Amino acid sequence: MMKTAAVATIIALFAASPSFASETADNCRSYVAENGGDDSGCDCLGEAASDNSALADALAAIKTPDDLDATDDDTKAAIAVCFPDSDASAS
Repeated sequence: MMKTAAVATIIALFAASPSFASETADNCRSYVAENGGDDSGCDCLGEAASDNSALADALAAIKTPDDLDATDDDTKAAIAVCFPDSDASAS
């Protein structure tokens, strides 16, 4: 029974990964459309979030420039990888 539950959990995580990527990339594009900037790094950010649910959650919490400024250093580092010329890479 435990083995079945573990397999189901793993399958659910793998099934959710593309969803994290797509949702994160879409949220990124929405943020850029609302706040200005270049959305060329959004797919990169989506890919990063697909492998890291904590990053996906942190990115989903960013709704405003103030949220971006207040996010943790690990999230800013992930953003900087995908947006090397952004303010987040300078923070």
